[in-house]
Amino acid sequence: MSLRLTLLAATAALLTPIMASANTPAGLPASCMTYELGGTQTTAHGLTAKTLHAALTGTDITLDIHGVTLSDSSGHVETATLERFNAVAAYAALSAFRGGISPACKDQSLTINSSDIRGGTPQVTWTNVTLARPGHDMTIRKASIQAVQTTPDLRLKVEGSGIHDTKQPLMPTQLSADLTVQGLDTARQQITINALHAVTGSSAIDGKGTISPGATASTSTADLHIGVTNVDTLIGEIRDTAPKKVVAALTIARLMGRQSGDATLWDVGLSGGVVTVNRIPLPFSVP
Repeated sequence: MSLRLTLLAATAALLTPIMASANTPAGLPASCMTYELGGTQTTAHGLTAKTLHAALTGTDITLDIHGVTLSDSSGHVETATLERFNAVAAYAALSAFRGGISPACKDQSLTINSSDIRGGTPQVTWTNVTLARPGHDMTIRKASIQAVQTTPDLRLKVEGSGIHDTKQPLMPTQLSADLTVQGLDTARQQITINALHAVTGSSAIDGKGTISPGATASTSTADLHIGVTNVDTLIGEIRDTAPKKVVAALTIARLMGRQSGDATLWDVGLSGGVVTVNRIPLPFSVP
């Protein structure tokens, strides 16, 4: 079950920087993140770049991409805004890979104005992606994030294929998500997961639900419904390669789930720092 929560947290991390109006990437100091596009070329509806290199300053975490396409087929979103949209995605990917905002970026903000993309359908597509730190690489053959709706709410579709993580044996090889963000211009937003689908080994993961992100996990709420097929087979596939605590966690999660055909189902809630699984509170609180 930790895998499903990690996936949803990573998806939320990709969304969070986009939701509120604040500084543009140009206002983000190099003390937080460095970012460079190489081999750029303007197109009819955006631009392409041969390379992208970004890093969280003061950390050993880097992002390298060999193939970037930024576009808005509607023609409503300016190229400069598409570049900011791309920088936001890079910043979010680095932060998600780190597991949170770095200390150097704690008081900084990297966002785009929601008004800048209203009426448009901006899309970022990356190929041959590598997120890296010493001893840990995550590679993605192709990843994309597209705003398919920008009024009145923001609806995003996120896709990734050819995913491999040297430290996460449960990391899906394919992932797609359809999400709606409500309350773009308010202090508190709600993320609705219309559909989440992932494939890891011989198992499929499907989910839906809502997340209301707060400043901390204890001020956030979530109501998630998750299903995984062939859990016993999945445990057998990772038993000899995954850390024992991961196998144990998945085994316990299976016991807490309820069966529906070949799928194991969980209803996961978060409120007041307390996580519940199928309405049973877990014996710990999150900060």
